[in-house]
Amino acid sequence: MGKTILISVVLIVAHLLVARAIRNVEEEKWFKKVCSQRNEEAAVLHFYVQDFRAGGGPNATVYVVAESSISATSPTDFGEIHVCDDLLTTQPDQNSEIIGKVQGVTISADFQVSGEGMYLNFYFTAGDYSGSTLTMLGRNEVMNEEREMPIVGGTGVFRLARGYALSSTYSYDVETRYAVMEYTLYVAYLGKSNVRLQTAIK
Repeated sequence: MGKTILISVVLIVAHLLVARAIRNVEEEKWFKKVCSQRNEEAAVLHFYVQDFRAGGGPNATVYVVAESSISATSPTDFGEIHVCDDLLTTQPDQNSEIIGKVQGVTISADFQVSGEGMYLNFYFTAGDYSGSTLTMLGRNEVMNEEREMPIVGGTGVFRLARGYALSSTYSYDVETRYAVMEYTLYVAYLGKSNVRLQTAIK
C-alpha cells in the first residue's frame, strides 16, 4: 500500500513539473512574439534568490530595520520593513554559480494575508548582462504558489526596460530561516542599437 501511494505521489509531482515546463515555454514564446511586434529586444532570465533572514545564523542577508506599533502582535507582521542584500544564483544550491545580487526593501503591508510591498533592484555581475540592473516594484502575496510583479525599469543593457517577474518559493527552512526563491523575469527593452539611435536623434 505504501509503495502504491509513493508511486502515485511521484507521478503527480512529475505531471506538475511537466505541466509547468510546458507553460513556461508557452509563456516565453508569447512574450517574445509581443516584443518582436513592437521592435523591442526580449530577455527571459531565470535564476534563484538565496534569502537568509536574520535570526537564523551569522550569515544573514535580510534584516528588519523598522516596525510599526502593532508588528509584534500582527499575524502578518504588519509594518515590518526589511532590507536585503541576497545572492542570485544559477541553481537552487547556495554554492552554485553567483550571477548577481538583489538589493532593496520589502514591507509587510497587508492586515489580512502575508502580502509584501517589494522594491528590489536585481544587479547582474556575470554573463551578458553584467553591470546592468532591473528594478521590480509591486505586491508579493508570499503564500501564493506563484506571484507576479512588474518590472518597471533598468540600467545598462536594460535601459527603458519593462516587463514582469514570476516568482515562487523553491524551499524554506523554518529553523534556519533560509529561503530559496525561484524567479523568471520577462523583460522588454530597447537594446543597445536602439538606444544609440535615440541618442543620435536628440
